[in-house]
Amino acid sequence: MMKTAPHDGIAIALANRHYLYELLQHTFGNEPSGPLFDAVTSDHTRDALGLWLDESDLSDYLSLLAEVKAALAKDREKTLDRLKGEYTALFIGPDKLPAPPWESVYRSEERIIFQESTLKVRRAYLEYEFLPANYPHEADDHLAMELDFMTHLSKMTLECFEEEKYPEVSRLLSSQKEFLEEHLLVWIADFSREIQNAKTHYFYPRLTVLTGQILQVDKAVIQEVMTSLRL
Repeated sequence: MMKTAPHDGIAIALANRHYLYELLQHTFGNEPSGPLFDAVTSDHTRDALGLWLDESDLSDYLSLLAEVKAALAKDREKTLDRLKGEYTALFIGPDKLPAPPWESVYRSEERIIFQESTLKVRRAYLEYEFLPANYPHEADDHLAMELDFMTHLSKMTLECFEEEKYPEVSRLLSSQKEFLEEHLLVWIADFSREIQNAKTHYFYPRLTVLTGQILQVDKAVIQEVMTSLRL
């Protein structure tokens, strides 16, 4: 887990979490492309994960990134086609999705979207006048939208910290911790478990496990930063 020293360490932690959330949002929310996966497999991403994860958790994901990077270098078009096929099968269809990427599916016995949890997510967005990417074409509690919200708040947090607006930093961090505890961390493990049953296991099922670990670490980092700032 990221160890935050006073000011500089906190700034690094806040910048790192914003980078990771933005990367995850783009990866789950957009069809694979060359520029996206150049970012996914970049040294910046390797360094960001290195700051966030223990060595024991890190090695598998560095191997995955190295595998994808090597495949892109060998045959870029074929590798992107494979990634696009997996993305379509897991998140678009037309066949039944092995793990629907909406929070409400995992919080209702009926396993349907647009439930009370969806409205709670929307209220969290409205508190910050946040309009997620792909709105209104996607339900508010899609994984990519919830990650987009965290991307938005993490950017605001970094900017407020740089401007020494510490009361606002406190409010933003509290909101993000609450959103993790009441939404993302409530269902990411179930989603991750179900997506492992997919017929394809090239990239996204493993990315989903990584996402769960990043979210768990982020909750601890938020608390650590708040304690360091004595907020």
